[in-house]
Amino acid sequence: MPKDAAEPPLTRRGKIVRIAATLAMTLALMATSLWGTDDFFPFAPFKMYSHAHDPDGWANSTSLVLTDADGRTFAIGDNDTGFRRAELEGQLSRFREDPALLALVAEAYEDAHPDSPEIVAAEVQIVRYELKDGERTGAETVEIAAAWTEGAAS
Repeated sequence: MPKDAAEPPLTRRGKIVRIAATLAMTLALMATSLWGTDDFFPFAPFKMYSHAHDPDGWANSTSLVLTDADGRTFAIGDNDTGFRRAELEGQLSRFREDPALLALVAEAYEDAHPDSPEIVAAEVQIVRYELKDGERTGAETVEIAAAWTEGAAS
């Protein structure tokens, strides 16, 4: 269409369809914000963002820690395996039920780091640390939520 040509006017039916679609989207957003869960994405309340930690309480940090054949233990990040921390936290119940699944994460790390020593153990750690005025006090606890060791019976 040439730049100076006018666009044809929107028909009555076109206006009704656009208004109906806008109302449906607005109603879906409102309803799922009140009664929905994050599973209704993109119509969801996003509860993970709806509250803040108590600045004078305890906060959790979940991480995946690997041990290589040389005995070196290290935490890995999202870029090391493609397995994000949010996925780790979301799948935590599965890892607790079947820690052997951590072998798959170890394998993904080995695939991404072929020159590194073999991974012989993996564990999911949940570090709880105390906050005072929003700052760490130094008090913390560590929970091993799931652990896998190569060659160990599941």
